[in-house]
Amino acid sequence: METIKPTKGTRLHTFFLRYLLFLSLGTILLVALLLGLTLFALSTNIVLPANYAETQISLSRDRIASSSSVTADMIPDLVDYAVFSKEGKFLAGNLSNKEAFKAWDAMKKKHSQSITHFYSFIERENEICILRYDLVPQYRSAIMRKYLPNPQLLDILLFIIGVITLATVLAIHFGRKLKKKMFSLQEAIEKIQNQNLDFSINPTGIREIDDISISLEQMKRALNNSLKQQWELEQARREQISALAHDLKTPLTIIRGNAELLQDTVQDETQREYNDYILKNTIEIEKFTRQLIDLSKMEQKIVSEKVNVEMDAFILQLEHQMKALSLEKCLEVIVEKNNLPASIFVDKELFYRAMLNLIVNAVEHTPNRGNIILFVKGEMIFVHFTVVDSGAGFSAKDLKEATKQFYRGDPSRNSANHHGMGLYIAQSIISKHGGTLTLENDSMSGGGKVTITIPIYP
Repeated sequence: METIKPTKGTRLHTFFLRYLLFLSLGTILLVALLLGLTLFALSTNIVLPANYAETQISLSRDRIASSSSVTADMIPDLVDYAVFSKEGKFLAGNLSNKEAFKAWDAMKKKHSQSITHFYSFIERENEICILRYDLVPQYRSAIMRKYLPNPQLLDILLFIIGVITLATVLAIHFGRKLKKKMFSLQEAIEKIQNQNLDFSINPTGIREIDDISISLEQMKRALNNSLKQQWELEQARREQISALAHDLKTPLTIIRGNAELLQDTVQDETQREYNDYILKNTIEIEKFTRQLIDLSKMEQKIVSEKVNVEMDAFILQLEHQMKALSLEKCLEVIVEKNNLPASIFVDKELFYRAMLNLIVNAVEHTPNRGNIILFVKGEMIFVHFTVVDSGAGFSAKDLKEATKQFYRGDPSRNSANHHGMGLYIAQSIISKHGGTLTLENDSMSGGGKVTITIPIYP
């Protein structure tokens, strides 16, 4: 597996400086383009220069001053006018009354310019002609003047739109480029999260990202070593538990055999009591040892032997086992089925062991002459297996922790032969089948209620 090496790549700030450089060059080109278009429009008279109206007024001034009357055809293009008597009476023009008297007021104050317009005053024999115009470029076409903003404003709008478009395009381009360089880093993080450590990271050419990649490589190596050690320790632990459990079977068998033989001999009351203690506790140790062996096998086994298990036959097998386990306490066994599929796809041996642990747990916590119930119900793509007992039910702590390994729980619910592994084993098996195990108390009987939900098909 190759390890990334430090490279003399590009700094991250250089990467962003490139973006600014391209944005600046693009802006300069945009200004040049707009300037070229403006000069072209002026040279072809599509756009008239800003002093066009002022020039035309100077050419028409003598004609307006000497004519017997002022008519609209004398007035230059792009110019508005108003004719007043010497006394200030508005006589003619295309300015509105309000605009005309603003122009008259400007003349009286000898202002040739207002905030928005310019004025030119022509003295006639008994009249005064006031011309109003603007010093801004204008379109020659009246249609363009009507529907488009003036050329100066249009240039500003085009510049703003052009800069925004250019910045967006460059941002997308450089963003994709940076994302591409970050992809290997993101992929490495996802693999580490999934504990897939068989990968290498290729250099990106950006120093800061490559520095992070080197740190990830080091973390990956450390994590790999840690997981390997943890796995080896776990394997050793499982093997030790399994070996210890198997080693215990031989002396336990001998102790139990001799204790059973002693029962057939002549004993006084005290001796018989001590012998019963030995035999009873030997049986408990054998059960516990058997659970340890099952636990070790279950943890090592991967569910790979799934088959289609016929539901009716499987439930019948569970019912027989429930009745056999219930004989000693004279328990009533009830089995109810509803909407069952023909079969389920499970590892039969493991799944049977999980169900048996639930049943054994229910029998242990049900008082004599009580009842245990098995509900099996199909629902769409799932099957629910529910075991209900008529015991004391789960405590609040049990509901949270009863599926933990070696959890003994509330003494009021525990029996002497409860080792705290049944529900843990069942939970582990069901999780390997993609199902869930739920603990609750039955609202009717008040006893414990354990539900296994598994998919019918994988």
